[in-house]
Amino acid sequence: MKNPLNTLTGRMVAVTIVAVIVSYAIAFAIYTNERGSALRRAAETNLAERIVFAAERLREIPAARRPAAAESLRDFSLRFNVSPAPEVSANLGGGGARISNAIGERLANAEVHAQTRTVDAPSRRWRRGGPPGPGGDERFPPPERMPPRDGRGFGDGGGPDGPGDPPMVRVTEARISVRLDDTTWLNATARLPGPRPAPFSAIVGALASIVIVGIGAALVSRQIGRPLADLATAARALGSGETNVAAPVSGPEDVRRASTAFNAMAERLGRQLNRQRQMLWALSHDLRTPITAIRLRAELIEDEAERQRLLASVAEMETLTEQALSLARAGASDEARTKVDLAEIARTLCGELDDMGVNVRADANESLVVECRPSEVARAMRNLAENAAKYGGGGVMRVYESGTNDAVVEVIDDGPGVAPDLLSKLTNPFFRADDARGEATGAGLGLAITQAIADGHGGRLVLENRSPRGFSAKLILPA
Repeated sequence: MKNPLNTLTGRMVAVTIVAVIVSYAIAFAIYTNERGSALRRAAETNLAERIVFAAERLREIPAARRPAAAESLRDFSLRFNVSPAPEVSANLGGGGARISNAIGERLANAEVHAQTRTVDAPSRRWRRGGPPGPGGDERFPPPERMPPRDGRGFGDGGGPDGPGDPPMVRVTEARISVRLDDTTWLNATARLPGPRPAPFSAIVGALASIVIVGIGAALVSRQIGRPLADLATAARALGSGETNVAAPVSGPEDVRRASTAFNAMAERLGRQLNRQRQMLWALSHDLRTPITAIRLRAELIEDEAERQRLLASVAEMETLTEQALSLARAGASDEARTKVDLAEIARTLCGELDDMGVNVRADANESLVVECRPSEVARAMRNLAENAAKYGGGGVMRVYESGTNDAVVEVIDDGPGVAPDLLSKLTNPFFRADDARGEATGAGLGLAITQAIADGHGGRLVLENRSPRGFSAKLILPA
């Protein structure tokens, strides 16, 4: 299975989605921080105003009545009490300092101490079972059904193990002490909203945006990726030796220009290759007539030794002509591609060569079916087998499937091999590695023909020395 991230569409979608997620994460972080700061400032301002209101009212009544009056001012999230000494004796900065400054400004610079901390407390939205409270809203039960007060003046839901315990949430507890006069302090304990996550609607909107952007990126990248894939397919066809190759001109303007340029190049290259092949075909064909005439005249020579030398030269000229014609046709045959068993071809070919005295045996017991031009592939396999027998004293033809699912026809021998600096030149037309071949003769076109056949099938020819001795020639074809 192909990895989608190896395609243009997959990578563009992945990069776009990652970019959107990172941008949303940064935006959410900023939004959540600003939203939390705004909520905290609003809650602190509201708390300061309520405490100022309570302090102003308590200052107007006698000191003896202040404790009862302070108790009556409490609500679900705010508790008051009056004492001779402050419950908070210093400011610790942060939210406490802001609350203290706000109260001091509203009470003509009265002495104020405030502290805040984050604690776990029962949820204010918890609802006990039973009939609704006044107004039918269960969120605000009547005083007789409110949870008992804990040490800070907040409900605890009847204890941790009581039935219907409220859920615990993170809140900010504020404790404030305000001087009423020389002998009395107003102490307040309040619950402010704690850290809040981003709203669910914002998260859903972000996810929807990511999906929409991902779909849009996929559509855009597909408009680019499909023409590029068509262009790559046309390039592979051109590399396989096909001449009438054209890539579809579609997609964005840049891609259309690339396809148009490729088509023009393919057309020029096709014309040039066709001219070269036609010239080589015509030359090889025309050489047959004078070669035949020379052979006929050689047959009339009475000197047997001279006649045999001349006939040997004529035979070499005929071989060279036929191989040149084969090279011109290699990879450009009109033969239809069909599915064949390379192992069967290897066994048949080695059997025929053995009957001709060529020492090559087949090691191809398992079937390996590929789609190819059978006659061309058989010619390439024959060339490799004959080279192994001629220059290595014999060889073994193996057929197997590579780790990348390609079909491999490998011919190995135990000959002297080839000098490393000559390996890259072995497929050049008319090149002969004389040091490796000894007294062997040939036109030097066998491997060039095999290379052309491999290229025409989209495959490759790999030539390498074996260790410690021998040579390996691999014809690799796409399965």
